[in-house]
Amino acid sequence: MTIPLTQSIKSHFGVPEVRRLARTLMACALSYGAARLATLPEGYWALITTLVVVTQPSLTQTLGTARDQIIGACLGAAVGVLGIVAIVQGATPIIVFFVALLPLAVLAALDPGLRLACVTLVIVVLIPGDGGSPFERPIHRVLEIIIGASAAFIVAVIWPNRAIRTAHRSVADSLRSLAQLIGLHLSGRPDATRASQLENRSEAALRALDEALKEAGREHVFVPIRNERSDAIDKVAPFLGRLHRDAQFLGKAVMRDAVRPDGASAGRVDPVDPVDPVLPKILTTLADALDAVPIDDRKTASARTMLQEWERGRTAHAGDTREDSIVGFVIGLIANDIEGLLQVLSPASDGGTR
Repeated sequence: MTIPLTQSIKSHFGVPEVRRLARTLMACALSYGAARLATLPEGYWALITTLVVVTQPSLTQTLGTARDQIIGACLGAAVGVLGIVAIVQGATPIIVFFVALLPLAVLAALDPGLRLACVTLVIVVLIPGDGGSPFERPIHRVLEIIIGASAAFIVAVIWPNRAIRTAHRSVADSLRSLAQLIGLHLSGRPDATRASQLENRSEAALRALDEALKEAGREHVFVPIRNERSDAIDKVAPFLGRLHRDAQFLGKAVMRDAVRPDGASAGRVDPVDPVDPVLPKILTTLADALDAVPIDDRKTASARTMLQEWERGRTAHAGDTREDSIVGFVIGLIANDIEGLLQVLSPASDGGTR
C-alpha cells in the first residue's frame, strides 16, 4: 500500500520540525543580508557559521557554539596575522602554516570547540587572496564569523526551542512509567526485571526534566516564559521524586507481605484495597494532561474526580482490607502525593479533595 506524499510529510514534520526549519531559513536570510551589506568578499563563511550555530538543539548550545566559533576565528586570525608577517618577510607559506598550526592544534585537542581556529589559519595563510592587502583577510574572516554567529543567536533568542515543552513531555513520561510500575506491584504478579526497567525510565525522565527546567531558565533570561498556569510544571519535580520513592517502597512492601517469616511464599495474602488499582489510571490521566502545553484542564479535572471516587471507595471497603498493613500505608502516601500534585497544577477552590 502506497502512503500518500502529504501523509508521509505530515508523519515526519510536526510543529518542532517546522519551527527548526523556519529558524534555520530566517537565520540564513539575516546572515546573508548582513554579509552583503558589509560587502565582505567571502560572505558565504557567514552563512556556514550560521548553519553550524542555528542548528543546535537548545539556546545553551547555541550560545556555546557561537562563542566557540568567534573565539576560534579570532585565535586563528591572530596567529594567521603573525604568519602573514613571516611570509611577507620571505618565509615559505607551508612551513609557516605548520609552525603556526602546532599551538592551535594543541588548543583544539584540549577544547574541540576551538577547532575553527585551525580552519581559519588555513584560509588566512594558505588560500591565495584576491590581490588586496594580505592583512585584510584575517579581518574579513573574523567579521564573517561574528555576523554568522550573531544572526543565529538573534534568531535563537527571538524564536527559541521552548524547553518548557520538553519539561512537559518529561513529566508525562515519568508519570506513565510510575503508573505502570505501581500497577505492576498491585497486580500480585511481581516481575523484578520489568520493575527495574520502569524505575530506570522514571529516573531518566526526572533527569530530563531537571535539564529542561534549567534550559527553560536560560531561555527566560532572553525570552520570558509565558506567564500561564501551564508553567507550574517547574513545581512538580518534588512530587515526582516522592512518587518514585513511594513506588519503590510499594514494591518492597508487597514482597514483604508475600513472604512468611520462615522465608517461604505466603501465597500473597493480598492487602490491597479493591479500589487501589485506580491509582495508576489517575497517574496516566495526569500524564495525558501534562503532555500538552498548556495543561489539559479537562483531564486534570478528570484525575481529580477519579481521586475523589477512590477516596470514597476506599472508605466504603475499609472493613474488607488490612488498613494497618505497610502496603496500605504506602498507598496512602501515593494518594497524598497525587493530591499534592493536583493542587499544584490545578488548585481546587475547596482546598483539595480531602
